[in-house]
This record gives sequence, C-alpha cells and structure tokens, in this order.
Amino acid sequence: MAGSVTEKRITGVPVKRPVQFFPAAALMLAAAVAVTTILMPVSGFACVGRKLVVGSLETDRPAMVSRILSILIHERTGTTVELKYYSDLAGLQAAVQKGKVDLYVDHVDSAIERLKIRVSSLDETARFKAVKHRFEQEQNLIWLKPMGYSGIDGDGRSMGAAATVVQKDTLKKFPALPRLLEKIGTRVILDDPGLDRLVIKARSEKPAKVARDYLKEAKLI
Repeated sequence: MAGSVTEKRITGVPVKRPVQFFPAAALMLAAAVAVTTILMPVSGFACVGRKLVVGSLETDRPAMVSRILSILIHERTGTTVELKYYSDLAGLQAAVQKGKVDLYVDHVDSAIERLKIRVSSLDETARFKAVKHRFEQEQNLIWLKPMGYSGIDGDGRSMGAAATVVQKDTLKKFPALPRLLEKIGTRVILDDPGLDRLVIKARSEKPAKVARDYLKEAKLI
C-alpha cells in the first residue's frame, strides 16, 4: 500500500523520463524534466490513494525544504506526493492560482511586497497575521505557522519568516495536514544555520537522503 514521492522540474511543456536524484545545484542546470520515485513505508494516519502536489522554486534552500515537507507527508500519511520545481516565482504563483499546486513555501516580507499589503508594524507576529488574513480572504490560501528560517533575496533584503501555504480546498481533504506540517516550527525549529547545513550536505549526497535523514534525526518519521 506504499505510495511515492516524485520530483519533477517544470520547463515549459513537461516531458517525463526516469532519472536518479541530482544534487540541488545540478537540478538548476538540468535541461529536461526529471522524475524519480522513492518508495517508502506507510506510517501514521492513512491517506493511501490520495495525492498532493508540492510546488517549489528549484534553488537550493526552497528545494531542500520542499523535499523535507514532501517526505514528511508521505512517510506519516501514505499520501502520494508530487514535488514540482519551478524556475521562477511567477511560474510557481501562477500554478498556485490555477490550483495546480496544493502547497508551497512563502516568505512574509516577500508576500507583503508582492501584494502591496499595508503593514505599519515591524513586529513579526503582526506582519505574519496581516499576510495570513489577506491570503485567506482574497486567495483561499492558508498560512501555517512559520518554520523558523527566513533568508535573503538576490538584492540582499530579508524575505521574512518562511511558512507553508496550503490551498483551503486541500485542507478540506486533508484536515490533519496543519498539525503534521507545523511540527516543523513548533516541535523542531528549522533555522537558517540548520537549513544551510542541509543544503551544503546535499551537494555531496543525494538531496532526498539528506532530507529524510534530517526528519529521522528530528524524530518526525
């Protein structure tokens, strides 16, 4: 009854071909869509036969976090997870708006800037609440609790706290999903130094193995 986790790189018209997992740096250079399947045992509450699509940018940090989330979901629920990589944020956001992605990771300050949300407070909690409210009211997207890391964009500006964002319709099908995913950020804090260590490790090991080892060490799977 084991499902699977698959990874796919979106580059225009999708073309699938089986390959092994690449390090994150190699994923950025791959010219075609890469798909690989990892079979893992089912544990926890069963959602066997169901499928979730996780969207991610293909750069190192987002890719690593999205692998962690995908493997956590599959290991604990038996749900088949497809992890789709996008080359830019515009492509990822378009897929989210079209309902082609069930969940992805976003940053508070980046979201405030993109949606031009007016937030006078510099308090992180207040800024998070403003973003959470706006997304739920206007886009039917639910922000879960921040995971612990933030990050810097290409211009050297803070992107703000990172959190998993889930389609409201997806939560109707998977009501226990927030309780599971919020273990990262409550039970275990994934901070910037910790995430960077995983990214560096994934340059010499298979990224999927690094992600799974992290979850095992954190006793999440």
